[in-house]
Amino acid sequence: MHIEGDFYQIGIVVKDIDAGMALYRNMLGLGPFWRLDTHYEGRYRDWTGTFANRNAFTKWGDVYLEMVEPGLGEGNAKEWLTTRGEGIFHLGYAVDDMRRRPEGVECVFESWSSRLANGDAAVVHLDTVDELGYFVELSDRAMVRNLNARIDDFMASAQSTAVE
Repeated sequence: MHIEGDFYQIGIVVKDIDAGMALYRNMLGLGPFWRLDTHYEGRYRDWTGTFANRNAFTKWGDVYLEMVEPGLGEGNAKEWLTTRGEGIFHLGYAVDDMRRRPEGVECVFESWSSRLANGDAAVVHLDTVDELGYFVELSDRAMVRNLNARIDDFMASAQSTAVE
């Protein structure tokens, strides 16, 4: 399997976003966390509908951490939490071409909150759990740049406020 993109994100699922942020802050020294609650339409396997999650983002070395507390919808984060518990459930790659995927790997999740000019979802998850032990997320590189810039700006602002 070969992903033509750049590894940029570790996605973890938690039961409670506030407790998760506190744990990662206290145990690993991560943070500050930029909070973003999501509400969007999408698909997970044969289910389509509305997703609503509580999310938190921070920098973790050279990559970013996305923490997800599943809410509304039947997505892979909720399924992972129910069947496997808290922890890493996806690794994210920034890609230039969302249609370039490893042969034979099924796309099981699409977020329709952001779409490309051609109408394709800008975020998808591939069913790589049996092979890798987690989902692989592919995200449009331009969207990743914008998201990471927002996280970086938040963290710089929070850190400069803490210094004052």
